[in-house]
Amino acid sequence: MKNIVFLDRSTFPSNITFPKIKLSHVWKKYNFTRKSEVKKRIKNANIIVTNKVELNGNNLKIAKKLELIAITATGTNIIDIDYCIKNNISVCNLRDYASISVAEHVLTLMLTLSKNIKGLERDISNKLWQKRKVFALLSREINDLHGKTLGIIGKGSIGLKVGRLAKAFGMNVLYFSVRNYRRTQFLKFLSSLDYLSLHCPLNEKTKNLITIKELKKMKKNLILINTARGGIVNEIDLTKALKQKIIAGAGIDVTTSEPPKKSHTYYSILNNANFIWTPHTAWASNQTLQEAINQLIKNINSFYK
Repeated sequence: MKNIVFLDRSTFPSNITFPKIKLSHVWKKYNFTRKSEVKKRIKNANIIVTNKVELNGNNLKIAKKLELIAITATGTNIIDIDYCIKNNISVCNLRDYASISVAEHVLTLMLTLSKNIKGLERDISNKLWQKRKVFALLSREINDLHGKTLGIIGKGSIGLKVGRLAKAFGMNVLYFSVRNYRRTQFLKFLSSLDYLSLHCPLNEKTKNLITIKELKKMKKNLILINTARGGIVNEIDLTKALKQKIIAGAGIDVTTSEPPKKSHTYYSILNNANFIWTPHTAWASNQTLQEAINQLIKNINSFYK
């Protein structure tokens, strides 16, 4: 009999169904787990399922029966991998499950900002259209994706999917890998773009990869999209860049702290027409959510098989 503990079940909606686990087991599902509750809840677990609850050497040492940590996401930065290796604890994550949903979200943000949907909707609300004597309200600049250059940092499954969708719109697509980061090449890459989309993990190499220094090297018409991790872009610097019109716009789905505090800098630009902020939902289509759980159960079944 295996004890399975899901530490943050509420990261998935209640309508998602769980396929059958092919071994004798007992599920214990917690909607949310605070740091102070982790040790008590994982103490007798053979399998820990987590999405965003951090598991480190300090709390894992209590789980003497632990065999497997199954992450319901791709990122492994919440797990102390070194500790798991030393203590023979296996770790599995999800792969390629959210590529379509995130890629579509990226293109949605790009199109919404390029077509100035948010600003035009506000102009209609302010009755500007009704005051016009001609049929169209040409109050804001509108741009096409066709013929523009999109830079993608990260060439994993999501980055490649974004590239394929962008090419369908007639865009030129360039990739940059941070593994062999050279600052001169990076700045040259940034300066050639009309759009920039981030699809790399958050680590020591990518933390604050984009700061005010990099933003000032970009074209003034650039639109930045971040659906990867919040810490890759310095949030205070991006806010400043948008207020000072150093770049044209940004679509953001992630922040360094989630949920963000009321004092978060993005709230100061939330109503700006050139800024779109979504609550870490790029990945969360109905189809993707179900596929994530399907893959989770498949990982657990495969491990014990």
